[in-house]
This record gives sequence, structure tokens and C-alpha cells, in this order.
Amino acid sequence: MLEPRANPTNNDRRELEYELAELDAKVEGLKEYTSTERARKLVAIIRRTGAYKGEIVDLTPRQYRNLTGKIASKASLNIKGKIPWEYALDELAEDLGYRSEEVLKHAVEDVGKRLRELEQLRARRDRLLGELKKMPTKKRLPALAFKKKRLQVNGRANAYEIRSGRFLVGYILAFPPTYGVYRSLNGLDIRERPIGGATSLEKAKDIARRKIKRLTRIG
Repeated sequence: MLEPRANPTNNDRRELEYELAELDAKVEGLKEYTSTERARKLVAIIRRTGAYKGEIVDLTPRQYRNLTGKIASKASLNIKGKIPWEYALDELAEDLGYRSEEVLKHAVEDVGKRLRELEQLRARRDRLLGELKKMPTKKRLPALAFKKKRLQVNGRANAYEIRSGRFLVGYILAFPPTYGVYRSLNGLDIRERPIGGATSLEKAKDIARRKIKRLTRIG
């Protein structure tokens, strides 16, 4: 898990967002599994503390009655006055569609483990969301504007500076009938591969609005 940062950068924010996306996927997967697993109704009989935490325990008469709808006979009680889990799960296995009490026991313990994991993932996600909210947000540059300009590139050519506020963020280089869209924060360099091209100026501007606006940020 990412540790809190004194001076978070955009890379830190992207890493956090990526980790959150992974966590969301895991949480959704576990939610789906635990909500459909038939053994979930028995997680109350899992030991919650001590050396055998996470394992099935013997049932109290009340737990047995709540789960089976039956009253336990005195003959079924052990010396501690409880119903052995083998006896209780043997009755429940068939009702829940499990082939044996051992298979049901394993399913109950597994779903209990997944529920604990789900709880931990949610807590972790909440911590990361809190950290993300404290990070400064990226500032998008103002809307793009186009300014026609004459340039000496392979002979005289029409070009259009692409500006966002005071920032020069790219060019449209016009060699009709083609218009190449270049992204550059340091002047025009046509040796770079254009990020798009079109057969009309208006279409080239549309490409610039979609691609350069998405790529260009400050902060």
C-alpha cells in the first residue's frame, strides 16, 4: 500500500488511482462471491477469537434452532451442553446442497475468510480515498485557441499555433490537402510524429481539441 506523501506529484496521484481501481475490482469480486455463496448464512458459528479463530465451533442450542428450525434433543448435546458441529452440519449439508458436512465446513470457513478480506479491502480503500482527497487536483489548461502563422518549414508553409491561455501547446502544419497536428511545448519539430492528421483545417482542429486538450495539463 502506498504511504502518505509530504509533497505528492501527479505520478503519485496516478499510482493511487490505479491502486484504487484494482481494489474496487477485488471488492466487487468478493462482494459477488460472498453474496451468492449459500454457506454465508452459517458464518455466525465461526470462532472469532483465540487459537482457532476462523474455524467452525460447536453450536449452542439456540444457534442450532435458528439454523435448522429444530430443537436439539438432549442426546445430541455434548458435555458442554452444545451440539457438535459435525452433527449440525450433517443435517444442514443436504438442505444447502453440499455433499457432506466436511465440504460444508470448508465452504463456511472459506466464506468467513473472504468476508474478513472484504472488510480489510474496504478499510484500505477508504484510507486511500482519504489520501487521494488530500492531494491537489490537476489543473486543466484553458480552452484551445488557434492562431494563423507563417513558418519557414521545408519552404514557406501555413501553420496554426495551438494555444491554451498563455501556453503554446502545439501546431497544425498545413501542406494542403493535408493538415498535420503536432504537440509541442517547446516549439515546432516536424521530425516528431504528428498525433493526428486530416484533409481539412476544421477536422484538424477537432483532432487538436480532442487529443491535445486531453494530453495537456499543468500542476
